[in-house]
Amino acid sequence: MQQNEHIEYDVQQRARAGTRATLRALVAGYLAYLAWQIFKGVRSGESTMAPAVGYAAAAFFALAAAAFTVYLIRHWRLEVAAARLPESGEAQEDTEGET
Repeated sequence: MQQNEHIEYDVQQRARAGTRATLRALVAGYLAYLAWQIFKGVRSGESTMAPAVGYAAAAFFALAAAAFTVYLIRHWRLEVAAARLPESGEAQEDTEGET
């Protein structure tokens, strides 16, 4: 496959993949925001929870955000690959093999 080759996609499937990835990115961002707010509250002394519990909670949310980010990237790649339309040469080869 050449680098300059144009790849065609199913527009609706690719749009759905982008929408899902965007929503997942918002969730990951919110988890990171929660981790930061907990960390900041514990660090400044505004939080009522024990420092060890606060840092553990912040670490948990930060790890959850990182894991969700990896999840969203992997699934976005899979969904985009599934939205790829077969090339005209590939489609002909598939139909010839079926007959």
